[in-house]
Amino acid sequence: MNKTTLTAAMSAIILASSAFAAPDPKENEEKEKEKLPKPETPVLMIGDSMMRLLGHEMEKAFKKADVQPAISYSSLGSGLVRPSAFDWTAKITELIATNEPHTVFVCLGANDRQPIELPGGGVVRYEDAAERRATYSQIIRGGTDQLTEGKVKTGFWLRRPDMRDAVNQEHAQLVNEVVKEQAADEKRKDVVYLYDLASALSRRPGKYTQYMMSPTGQSLTVRDPDGVHLSVEGGKMVAQKILKEFWEK
Repeated sequence: MNKTTLTAAMSAIILASSAFAAPDPKENEEKEKEKLPKPETPVLMIGDSMMRLLGHEMEKAFKKADVQPAISYSSLGSGLVRPSAFDWTAKITELIATNEPHTVFVCLGANDRQPIELPGGGVVRYEDAAERRATYSQIIRGGTDQLTEGKVKTGFWLRRPDMRDAVNQEHAQLVNEVVKEQAADEKRKDVVYLYDLASALSRRPGKYTQYMMSPTGQSLTVRDPDGVHLSVEGGKMVAQKILKEFWEK
């Protein structure tokens, strides 16, 4: 084979392989952003311990940018699987009826890595993976349905960010998968959307990150030492990202 023929053959191989190259995560992220609607005020932020600090930072950022009214509500240690301890179904209905939001940001699921209480009594054990997923899907379906109530025009369910410990990462992925399935349902697909926290808190999708660089080049601790929650700086970073993406020109 002469040099010209060899060069042509190599070029053909490169072109062919590029057609099957893995998609660029950043390109996929941009496509997902294009699908997100323009939110309207009033804004309500609700959730568990993951929303406590984030909601506070969102309130501050929105107030400074005159995105009003915007209020948050969070309950530490609460979740969707133990309504006897805290009934999120009733609380979400109450918050939507009281505040009449047009946009709702939801961050729930952090404390759901435990047995699920059943309405008629009994529990689904955490070890019963198939039954647990099916039951949890029904719970999430109810939660996403609530985002179509009242005057709500758009609901954003915040996807769990990457976790440091494997057991928490596995649970976060389960929550994200179930929420994605339910948000895609025909009844909800034009109202309920997913917002990815991982893109704001990880340098690489699927990889836990403790530190991020600020726009000025400063190293910031964005996660709590527990490897689950956000730090103050992490909350500020996500709040500013949401504000910039949805409200700043």
